[in-house]
Amino acid sequence: MNWLNIVAQFIISGSIVVGATLLAKHIDAKWSGLLVALPIMTILGFIFIASSSSQIVTQRYLLSALMFMIPAAIYILSLYLLVGRTNRVTSCILSLIPLAIAVMLVQKIF
Repeated sequence: MNWLNIVAQFIISGSIVVGATLLAKHIDAKWSGLLVALPIMTILGFIFIASSSSQIVTQRYLLSALMFMIPAAIYILSLYLLVGRTNRVTSCILSLIPLAIAVMLVQKIF
């Protein structure tokens, strides 16, 4: 992978984060949530991986993305439940506990 691809991936990924932040601040947080919930990063990852790797690697990536959606959903749910009870930093840190447990369980199964 050359530096141009790395820079392009960084810019595209960062643009999505900035776009989600701007949507949440200036329009409506639900559209921001939709933007980050869409499989944009999965599609971009697929394009970059498929263009530089074998079909087996690409399929393994897609299966991993599917399997690790479960821990990601658990993290978001934990964060949602904690954000009203603790400050943002504590919520983010405490939500890592169920995320880590879910990742370990998915790895055992996968």
